[in-house]
Amino acid sequence: MKKMVKFLGVLVVLLMLVLPGNPAFAHGDDCECGVTYLQGAERNKVVANTLKLTEFKKVKADIGKEGYVFAGADQVMVVHMPFEGSILTIVAVPFVHENGDVIFAGFTNGKFAGFQGEPME
Repeated sequence: MKKMVKFLGVLVVLLMLVLPGNPAFAHGDDCECGVTYLQGAERNKVVANTLKLTEFKKVKADIGKEGYVFAGADQVMVVHMPFEGSILTIVAVPFVHENGDVIFAGFTNGKFAGFQGEPME
């Protein structure tokens, strides 16, 4: 059950990161918007390169001070998305809080793009 909740959380946040506009209006995989989910060796290479980034290490250290831990490389989601004539590589890296909350650090083409899924206060 816990893995299913994590998977659904990752999926929702990733869709929010890659699809423009209102999340309630977001399309499924058949949207013909050009989003490609990376898998296998290609995905592993992008994940490895992201985890080596100085920006990732800084984000991990900063968010770690708030009680979050990196969920692991197997939980990272990677997509390619066309945007204005180029292809963006978007990586959603999950961090889990001690209390079970999950937030995602987004990286676009190797640059930190912010957090998604921050807990409501």
